Amino acid sequence: MKHEFKAWQHVALIHPIPGLRTPEVRPHQNLDSRGEKWPIVHRIDASPSPSPVARWFREKFITPTPAQLLAWPRIRAGKDVLIVSPTGTGKTFAAFHQVLDELSMEHAKGCLAESLQCLYLSPLRALSYDLEKNLQQPLREIYGSNPPIRVGLRTGDTEPNERVRQFQTPPHVLLTTPESFSLLLSQPKWTVQLSRIRWVIVDEIHALAENKRGAMLSLALERLDSIVLSCRPNGKPVQRIGLSATVHPTDLVARYLTGTRGCAEIIDGSADKQIELRVYTPLKEHPYPMAGFSGIRMVAAMGKLIRRHRTTLVFTNTRSGAESTTYWLRENLPDLAEQIECHHASLDRDVRVDVEDRLKMGHLRCVVCSTSLELGIDIGSIDLVVMLATPKGVSKALQRTGRAGHSIHETSRGLLMATNVHDLVECAATARLARRKQLDSVRISPGPLDVLAQFLVGLGCHGEIESDWAYRLVRKALPYEDLSRKDFDDVLDYLAGGGRSLRQQYTEVFGKIVIDESGNRFETRAGATRRDFLQNIGTIPTEGVVRVLHRNTSLGTVEESFIRQLRIGDVFMLSGRPVRLERMGVLEAWVSRAEGSTPTVPRWGANKMPLSNRVGSEIRSFRSELRKHLEEIPFHRSPSLIPWIAERLECERPNAAIIFRIHAAQHQVSEIPTADFLLIECLLEGSNIAPNIPKPKIETKRSREPTQDRQLSLEILRKDPRMRWKGNHAESPSEQTLIGTRLHYFFHSLIGRSANDALSRVVALRLSKLRGGNAVATPDDYGFVLTVSQDQRIVPGDLPVLLSVADFRNELETSLSKSELLKYHFRNAAQTGLMVYRNYFGEQKSVRKLQWSSEVIFNVLTDHEPDHVLLREARKETLFSHLDADGAEEFLKDLANHQRPIRLKSVEDVPPLSFGMYATQIKEALTVEDPTATLERLYHLWWAKIEGGIAPADG
Repeated sequence: MKHEFKAWQHVALIHPIPGLRTPEVRPHQNLDSRGEKWPIVHRIDASPSPSPVARWFREKFITPTPAQLLAWPRIRAGKDVLIVSPTGTGKTFAAFHQVLDELSMEHAKGCLAESLQCLYLSPLRALSYDLEKNLQQPLREIYGSNPPIRVGLRTGDTEPNERVRQFQTPPHVLLTTPESFSLLLSQPKWTVQLSRIRWVIVDEIHALAENKRGAMLSLALERLDSIVLSCRPNGKPVQRIGLSATVHPTDLVARYLTGTRGCAEIIDGSADKQIELRVYTPLKEHPYPMAGFSGIRMVAAMGKLIRRHRTTLVFTNTRSGAESTTYWLRENLPDLAEQIECHHASLDRDVRVDVEDRLKMGHLRCVVCSTSLELGIDIGSIDLVVMLATPKGVSKALQRTGRAGHSIHETSRGLLMATNVHDLVECAATARLARRKQLDSVRISPGPLDVLAQFLVGLGCHGEIESDWAYRLVRKALPYEDLSRKDFDDVLDYLAGGGRSLRQQYTEVFGKIVIDESGNRFETRAGATRRDFLQNIGTIPTEGVVRVLHRNTSLGTVEESFIRQLRIGDVFMLSGRPVRLERMGVLEAWVSRAEGSTPTVPRWGANKMPLSNRVGSEIRSFRSELRKHLEEIPFHRSPSLIPWIAERLECERPNAAIIFRIHAAQHQVSEIPTADFLLIECLLEGSNIAPNIPKPKIETKRSREPTQDRQLSLEILRKDPRMRWKGNHAESPSEQTLIGTRLHYFFHSLIGRSANDALSRVVALRLSKLRGGNAVATPDDYGFVLTVSQDQRIVPGDLPVLLSVADFRNELETSLSKSELLKYHFRNAAQTGLMVYRNYFGEQKSVRKLQWSSEVIFNVLTDHEPDHVLLREARKETLFSHLDADGAEEFLKDLANHQRPIRLKSVEDVPPLSFGMYATQIKEALTVEDPTATLERLYHLWWAKIEGGIAPADG
C-alpha cells in the first residue's frame, strides 16, 4: 500500500501516539533537529502523560513533518515501512521516534531491558558516525549526561576494547554497516543479543538494493528473523523500516526490504520538498567539444557562483575530476583558497571528517567531491549544488540537488553545468525528467553465488545446519527468490572442497565446510577456517592502492599503477593540493608540500557511470521530434525551431540555440539518428591526403574545401603515436599503410555505455570472424566506434550477420572468455566467495599476491572446470554490472522484431553527433599535451569545416 502526502491536505493520525493528539492547523514556524525552519501546518498538543521523548519533541518542534505524520502510526502498529522523502524532511526521526518513544516509556516503567533492541544499517560508516551525534544530542537533552537509552557505533574502525564493552553491556540502539552486521550474525556468542532485536532501520536503501552488499544484507535480515523466531517462538519477526530520498520503483524496493514475507507499506513524501534544478551553460555563443573533461575552462564561471552563495557543493563524476577542479578553483580564487576543499573516498578518513566538520560549521565556501557526499550526511547549510557534467541519471541529479536547502521549508537549488554538447542535451533532458519525478529504475542484483557462499559459511559457524532448511531460508531474500536447488547445491559442493577440479588434491586448502555422510547437513570447519572467515567478511574487493603520507599524517591513497609511473621528485595532486614524491616504501609513499608547482592528476580506476535508460529514452524522443520538424520546413527557416527546442527541453534560449546548431549541422552533413533506425557512419581517415587510395562513396549535401580537409586530417593523424612528423609531412617506414587505411564506423546506438560495451564486443568479434584481424571497439553512451583496417571494410551484406540477435549471449561470453574484464570480476568473486583471502593472519594481502593467486586459479578452472560456481558468478557479474548484456540484447531484438532499417552511410568529415565518440577513440594517443586543450583545438578545426553550410542560429 502506498501513502502520499500533498502539501494542501490535512492528515489525521490513524493510530494514537503516546503524548500526541490529532493535529490542528497553526500558522507559525518551528525548528527541526538542525535548528532550521519549516512551515508549520499541524500542532501537536500534549496528552496528560506524555513520554519523555514525546514531551521533548513537543517542546522542541511542536509539530511533525508530513513524512513523520504518515510514518509514525504505521510504525507504532508494527508494520514494515518504506519511507521515501527528500533530504531535510525528517525521515530519519520518522523512523527513530517510535523506537526512542517506546524505549523511554519502558525506562519510565522500570522495565527497559539491558539488551540490544534496534539495529540501524547504512552503506557508509560516515552516516553512522553522523547519526550517533544526532541521536546522542536529544537523549542528553532529555536525560542529562548519562542517558539510560544507550546508542552504540560498530564499524571496521571500532576498537577491540569497545567491541568487548558492547558485548558485555550492549547498547539499546546499534549503528552499524552490512559487513559488521554479518560479522555479528556469524558469531554464536551474539545469538542471544541479536534475538532480542525488535526494529531494523535500513538507511539509503537505494544505495544497497542494486549491488552485492545489498544481496548480503538481504540474507542477513532473513537470518536475523530466523534467530528471533527460534528464540521467541510466539514472537513476531523484526520490524523493518527502510529510508530513501529518491528511489523507483518503490514497490520493488519495498519488496527488497521485506523479502518474500510481504511488501512494506510505502510512505511517499516526495511532494514535501521544493526542488529547483536548472541547466547552466557558461558558453552562450559557441558550441564546444562533444567529449573530454572541459571543466577547467568553466572555473571562472564557477568562481562567480561561489562568490554569490554562502556555501557551494560541486559534484564531479570522478575523483580525478574533483582533484583537478579543486586545484584550479584555488588557483583562480586565491583569496578563497583556504575555504575551498576536496572530498572523495580515496582521501584519508581524518581528512574527510575535517572537511565535513568545517562544512557543518559554515567555515567553507566550496567543497568539490565525486560521489562521497551524495548520501544523507548532515553537511550544514549548503545553498547551491553544482553538478559539473551530467550525473547520467535523474535519481542521482535529485539526490545531489537535495544536499542544498537542508530543511523542509527551503528550496533545494541545483545547477547542471554542461561541459560539452552531449552534456547540454543530457542536462536539459535530466532536468525536465526530474521536474516530472520520472526517476531511473532500480535493478536488483540477481542472487550472487559468491555472496551465498560467504553466507553459508557464516551459517555453518553455528554448528550443523540442515541443507533443506538453509535453502528455504535463502529463498526468502528477494535477490534469491528464484535460486535453483542446483545452484545452491553447487555452492555447497564448492565450499566442501573447492570444486570438482580441485577437490582431490586441494580439499584441505579450499574446503570451508564439512558435509555429513547423508549429504543433508553441513558445518563450517573449526579452527583456522572460522578465523579466516571472520577476517574476510564483505563484498568490497581489495584494490591496488598506496598510502600517501606527509610526515606521519596519512593524506589518502592513490592507485599503485599510478604511483609506480612516478619518479622521486615528481609532483602530483591529492586533496586538491600539489605534493612532491620524496620516497617510496611497500605500499606507502612519503611526500612533501609543493605549493606553486604544476601537478599531475592521479587516476582512480572507478568505472564511468553509464547513461540511464530513462534519460537515453528522453534524448531519443527529442531527436525524433526535431528530425521530423527539420524535414517539414525549408532548411533556411530551420532556426525558427529554436523557441520550440527551448520549450521542448525546458531550457533557456541560448542553450536551445547551441543545441539547434549542432543538430542542424548533423542534418546537413549526415542525418539525425533516431530510434526508428540504426545509423552507421563510415569515415575513411586521412583520405584527402592519400589520393592514391580510392575514396568511398560520399553522400553529402554540399562541397568541401580540400585545404580544410587536409588541415583537419593532418591534425588528426598527428595524434597517432606511431607517426613521426616534420612540418606537415609524415615520416614513417609504414607511412603508406597508415595514411588513409583506417576506417571508423560510428554506430549510433543510444543505449548507454554499458549496453554499448556489450554490443560492440560482439560486433567486433563477428567482424573478425568475417574478415580476420582485430577490430578495435570504443564504447560510448551514444553508441560505439569500430576502428578497422581497409581489409575489414563493412559492406551492407555484413550487417544482418553483425547485428543478429541469434547467439548473442554465447558470443558475448566467448569474447570475454579470457579477457582482463572477466579476470577482474573473477578476482572479486574469488575474494567474496572465500577462495582467495583478502586478509590472512590479520594482515592484508598485497594486491599483487591476490592477482597472482586469482590468475592461477582462473586459468585452472577455465581449462578444467568452466562451469565452476565462481566462474559462473564472474560471468554473470560482468554481464550484469559492468556490461548491460540485457540492454544490448533488447536493442537487437527491437531492430529485428520491428524490422527497423540499418543505414550505412559514408561521410567525409566526423559528423557532429559522432564527434564525442571519435574524441573518446583518440584520447589514448593524446599523451604529450593536455587532452582538453588538444580536443578543443581539434574541435574548432572540425567545426570551422562544417559551420559554413548550416543556417545561422539567429535566423
